[in-house]
Amino acid sequence: MAEALRDLLAPDQANDPSALEYLAYLAEQESSSLQSSEPQVLSQTSHSLLLAVQALSKRSHKPVVESAASHASLRTSLPTLAQRASDLVQAVPRLDAQAEHFSSAFGKASESKLLARRKQALLLLRNSERLVDVMEMPLLLSSAVSTAPVNHSSTLELYAHVRRLASLYPDSPLVTSVLDEADAAIRQMAADLIGTLKAPNLKLAAAVRTMGWLKRIVPDLVTDASTEDALPAIFLVCRLSTLLTTLEALEPLRDLADEERLRKDKATSTWSGGQQTERYLKRFIEIFREQSFNIVSVFKSINSSLASHGNDETDPLGALPSPMADFPLHMVEMLVETLRIYLPTVKDQTSRESILTQVLYCAGSLGRLGADFGMLLASIAMGISIAGSPTQHNGAVVSLPMTEPRTSRPANSARHFISGLGSGVTSAVLLQPLDLLKTRVQQSGSSSLSATLRDLRQSQSLVKSLWRGTVPSALRTGFGSALYFTSLNAIRQHAHQTGILGRRLQTQGRSSVLPSLTNSGNLISGAVARTFAGFVLMPLTVIKVRFESSLYSYPSIMSAANDIRRTQGWRGFFSGFGATAFRDAPYAGMYVLFYEMLKSRLGSLASKPVASGEGPTRMQATLASSVNFTSAMFAGAACSIVSNPFDAVKTRIQLQPLEYRNIWHAWYKMVTQEGIRSLWDGLALRMSRKAMSSALAWTVYEELIRRAGAR
Repeated sequence: MAEALRDLLAPDQANDPSALEYLAYLAEQESSSLQSSEPQVLSQTSHSLLLAVQALSKRSHKPVVESAASHASLRTSLPTLAQRASDLVQAVPRLDAQAEHFSSAFGKASESKLLARRKQALLLLRNSERLVDVMEMPLLLSSAVSTAPVNHSSTLELYAHVRRLASLYPDSPLVTSVLDEADAAIRQMAADLIGTLKAPNLKLAAAVRTMGWLKRIVPDLVTDASTEDALPAIFLVCRLSTLLTTLEALEPLRDLADEERLRKDKATSTWSGGQQTERYLKRFIEIFREQSFNIVSVFKSINSSLASHGNDETDPLGALPSPMADFPLHMVEMLVETLRIYLPTVKDQTSRESILTQVLYCAGSLGRLGADFGMLLASIAMGISIAGSPTQHNGAVVSLPMTEPRTSRPANSARHFISGLGSGVTSAVLLQPLDLLKTRVQQSGSSSLSATLRDLRQSQSLVKSLWRGTVPSALRTGFGSALYFTSLNAIRQHAHQTGILGRRLQTQGRSSVLPSLTNSGNLISGAVARTFAGFVLMPLTVIKVRFESSLYSYPSIMSAANDIRRTQGWRGFFSGFGATAFRDAPYAGMYVLFYEMLKSRLGSLASKPVASGEGPTRMQATLASSVNFTSAMFAGAACSIVSNPFDAVKTRIQLQPLEYRNIWHAWYKMVTQEGIRSLWDGLALRMSRKAMSSALAWTVYEELIRRAGAR
């Protein structure tokens, strides 16, 4: 119906779906409806569309105008686009040709210098951190060498790494430059090690370590020299330089000796001087003895590690001889030449014999290492007759002085033992009341000296009470002094001859003939000798303290010993040994140290005017006894103050072992219950007794040794 109507109304127009739909709609309506309402609907729809078109034109007039303008420009744009497309079609073949040319020129198979430089730059960038590490190696070596103390092991490991790099990359300028700088740093370290060999007090351990480092360094730095030949010579040259430098410090004394030598040559009457020459020679010999013994002994110790393990059969001349074969002769010639020049100036027989004895001891020290030069002393042109002196005979020069100490050592030990026993017994008997009062005061913190004296006065016999326990005290002190002086003398003599505890460069003062040690040597020797003597005589000490104390009532010494063995066993005889060792070792060490220091100081103040002859010698002996007595008294008083707490603790443990278990328990209990002053109970009595007993014992001991040496 709709299509027929369309054909009727508009046969020439194409099919329009909207028109067909509307014609179908009209066909369905009634005619009255079409005449009445349809015109109004069409009018309303037309009006709505008009309003919509107006609103659209108002709202979008600008885009519409612009769109119209753009459509107008299409007439010129489309030809331009066609021209550009034609140009692009023509350019694509040329682009393809250039791409193929670039690919062939810069491909992986090509050898382009530009690509090679780029690859090198990329490789350098990737390894920049490693290169920086390699370039910093010389700086690290220099820092390691300049630090103190130097870590030689790490430094040599770093240097070995640099040398490995140089062997792996011998053609690299960078690695070669790094190796040169590393060699300079290692040369500086080698110079520092050689400087260490010139140290005045070079010990064996330090010398072995230093030579070991040099043995590792020298083959890398010097390729045309043998380590086995160079290092021993370097060591001897360094030590000889140190010896000469040390001897040059004696130049003021040498100048005084030269002046005396000139005055002797100009003197018309009998020459009686030579004191300054004697001082110079003694110090010269002392330095020479210490340094030469140290040089030879250390060389023999390190030479075994430096010696080659096989002989070079290709060398027609064979191995070079050891420099030690001629080195002692050079040193001895230096000593003998000094004696030839200055010894004739010393005319005093005692002084000259003392110097020659010192030289013979020096020869004996080197003789223990195979370098005895005693026979060479016979060649000294002294310029004066010394008939009757043992040093005048060629054979006696070596045999008599060197063999005498060996054969007389038991006699000397017995003399020291008897002297110590006599002085110890004498001082113990005379000072027993002070020791008894000290024990009574220390046995309880509540006791005082006045209360103790009051209790003693109430006894039947005051004298017998004051000297109660004299027998164990005398035995303990006597044998303790004998053991102490004997062991102390043996330790000091051995230390002085071997230099194990060091020796002073200056000779001992005139108040003593004992060997001179360093402060540490005096401290150690005194502590060791006293601890040994205290351990041996500990049972007598325990018995003495028990017998003197008022806490026990023993009828005899044997009953005290039996009671200790029955109640505590054999360990009871060593009760309080720890506290005794803590008391005696510091006391004896500090005592010997203070005693030697005070002796040296007081002796230097008292012996300034020096003269020759018999009169002054007797005055010097008297003055020496006074110096020794004063030094021993002050040293004993000072050390008693320091060691009194250990003595108080020791007394408590020995008297009441069940109440005071050990040192620390006794110390803690005394301080907490009685106060810290309890550690110094009996200080005045102990200080008085120690000062007097030490003064008597050491003065008698020194005088006996002096007289024995004079004979």
